[in-house]
Amino acid sequence: MTRKHELAAVAVRAGRDMVRAAETHGINSTTARLAAAVADRAARAAEAAGCTAADYAHARRTH
Repeated sequence: MTRKHELAAVAVRAGRDMVRAAETHGINSTTARLAAAVADRAARAAEAAGCTAADYAHARRTH
């Protein structure tokens, strides 16, 4: 797995965790806000690495 694929997988997972935190603790909870910040950082890192829509789709299918 390339670094680009790893970053896409991390971004996908962080996004899922963000949604789960919002559902569990409420959208305005501290936990959800922290999860959103982590998801944002993961997405920015993946974008900086040149991840494409295909990379994210592959990550969603395999992780």
